Amino acid sequence: MARAAHALGALGAVPFVGLTPQARDALGLRAVASGETCARAQIAYGATILSFLGGIHWGLAAVKHTVVKHWNPTPAQLAARYAWSVTPSLLAWAALSAPSEVAACGTLMGGLLACAGVDTVYARAGGYPRWLLPMRYGLTAAATLSLAATAFRGADEGERSKSKRR
Repeated sequence: MARAAHALGALGAVPFVGLTPQARDALGLRAVASGETCARAQIAYGATILSFLGGIHWGLAAVKHTVVKHWNPTPAQLAARYAWSVTPSLLAWAALSAPSEVAACGTLMGGLLACAGVDTVYARAGGYPRWLLPMRYGLTAAATLSLAATAFRGADEGERSKSKRR
């Protein structure tokens, strides 16, 4: 099971990395896709992944999942997990509604890092299998660094367009 998750996780990182300005340039795709098109596609994908990460918690709460034997979550613990499970979707929505690429990427990066933090808490309490957390950290790093590359592109282009107007 872990092998399939690792393979799918790695494939899931491809759109994050492949839509960075550096990848677009390295692949010679400037004539095919604008920086803005790639950025918007990466932001939409990031919002989808962020929502997915929250959905994991909804599903696990729904089945009272834990890898700790004989641990039965309390109603308050389940309510907290349900409440957290919708937070990433709300952050994703905020990112899609953001006024700039920089704000959208920053919102997604914050959301992905928050998810990694919450997942760490649940993993230490026995709420995830042991193999999941290292994979999550690697995927979170790939996604946040890719979003940062796109955000800096947006910030850099914004500064260049301000200079041209002066």
